[in-house]
Amino acid sequence: MSDTPIIKGPGYNFTADPSTSTFAVSPKSYLAANQNENYNVLATGSLVFDLSTQPEPRILLLQRSPGDSMPNKWETPGGGCDDEDESILHSAARELWEEAGLRATHISGPVGEPHLFRSRSGKKIGKFNFLVQAEVNSKGNLEVKLDPNEHQNFVWATLKEVQEKKVDDIELAFTTVDTENVIIEAFASINKGQ
Repeated sequence: MSDTPIIKGPGYNFTADPSTSTFAVSPKSYLAANQNENYNVLATGSLVFDLSTQPEPRILLLQRSPGDSMPNKWETPGGGCDDEDESILHSAARELWEEAGLRATHISGPVGEPHLFRSRSGKKIGKFNFLVQAEVNSKGNLEVKLDPNEHQNFVWATLKEVQEKKVDDIELAFTTVDTENVIIEAFASINKGQ
């Protein structure tokens, strides 16, 4: 199967693997077609790897701001789907841009099952995580630009560093066990060549 081009949205020009076709609809349409008592709000996570560091790929991790919920914890770029988002995939691309300043070029996955949790306001959220390739700069690097209102730091971590919860002298305390598990599962997907 070939990739499906998606060329709509403000500055979003990415392709999507056929495995994501279920998510190429608006959040509202998805919720109407996939009613689930465990969630009524959608969120996405972007699992972005720097593959130029082979044989050890590294995943992008962001540290939450000290004034935000789950202060100083580590996570992948992501967030809630907005009603205005053209599709769930566009939600993932938008959140990646807003949180890390990276433009999605290709989305595949999803990785794992949706994470189910409640927000501070009591919303029941289902979070879907996708493997996302991002645009590199003229030097071939992924240039991360954080939104300081949401995140204070970032690292590129190997699987071993994720498992040891430490990159150099930086301790990695993840937002949730589900977050840590999907990151490890993403490494398995990358190693299988997904």
